[in-house]
Amino acid sequence: MKIILGVCGFGLGHSTRQRPVLEGLLARGHDVMLVTNDQSHDVFTRHFPQVPNAQVYVPVIHATSDGLDFSATADDPRNDQPRAHRAFWTACGEVERRFGTPDLVISDYDMVSAQIAYLFGVPLVTLDQQSKFLGYECPSFDGFTPGEHRRRLGYFFPKAALRVATSFFTLDYPPVPEFPVMVIPPILGRDVAGRDPAPVTGEVTVYLSTASHVIQRLEEIVALFGQLTDHHFTCFVDADVEHLPANVTLRPGSRSAFVDSLSRSEAVVSTAGHNLITEAAYLRVPMFLVPFHHYEQQLNARIVTESGIGCAAEVLTRENLSAFLGSLDHHRRMRQQTTRLFPTYDGDRVFLDLVEQMPRERAET
Repeated sequence: MKIILGVCGFGLGHSTRQRPVLEGLLARGHDVMLVTNDQSHDVFTRHFPQVPNAQVYVPVIHATSDGLDFSATADDPRNDQPRAHRAFWTACGEVERRFGTPDLVISDYDMVSAQIAYLFGVPLVTLDQQSKFLGYECPSFDGFTPGEHRRRLGYFFPKAALRVATSFFTLDYPPVPEFPVMVIPPILGRDVAGRDPAPVTGEVTVYLSTASHVIQRLEEIVALFGQLTDHHFTCFVDADVEHLPANVTLRPGSRSAFVDSLSRSEAVVSTAGHNLITEAAYLRVPMFLVPFHHYEQQLNARIVTESGIGCAAEVLTRENLSAFLGSLDHHRRMRQQTTRLFPTYDGDRVFLDLVEQMPRERAET
């Protein structure tokens, strides 16, 4: 099939998830063209130079606890992008020259590739982890609701031939009939899948991006780590700290170094992103999560704490971090006992099989 794969470029989670999907599509003989922006364009240009890659631009959309902040979105200077319209039509021209008309568009939270699907009149398949908030009555709690995600998804993808959500946890919430969503197991990058964890006592991996919504300053967090001298903290952050304790190492955001560190750590301290939780759960690494102040990460943290595989807090303190590091055996036992997590991590294979079934199903109807 002639397939367009659109990948959101805000953060690296979407690119990490879509690398094995792209590799699988290519291995199965499909002709693929990428539509990417921001970080996803950099990642796929670097690692897949042989795959055509149209760079596009998407708006930065601001959210509230239960919806979207229209004024902040309008006022964000990043949305004054004069190249956006030209880039869209250029991408459409590249699609037409390569494919004529594509057979299918797959989008991981990328709205431009969805617009291309509508323009060419071809089926759109969404593959992300947010669609479960549209397709299921996910609970509201502590002032957080899935309203933001429902509005984003409704704006980005008002129509789709198939909506697929990958998830590290199983869903027992009622489905929303208007928006059927198929939930599949999580998708692991090739650099994690098949890796055997080899935890070293006292080793802790930390991922708290300077661009995150964590309310504590990096200097304060690093000073806190310095008080826990029985542990060594490898912090992946693109920043410097003037006074660095002897038991803290700062590393730039290298994917390979991060995966190596995580696989030999006995614990991880991080924000509550879906991909990181998936990888930590696969490697059986207990998690201390500091979630962003929005629904998705708050729900992720809630699932992790309720299943017993980690804990969460709004801020790090010596007391709560010490308590977590003292209960790692408990979290490891719960990882073996919980039924809330998906038992398999083959979401990419499941998804690729679904995609290849679509032409047969359409022919039969």
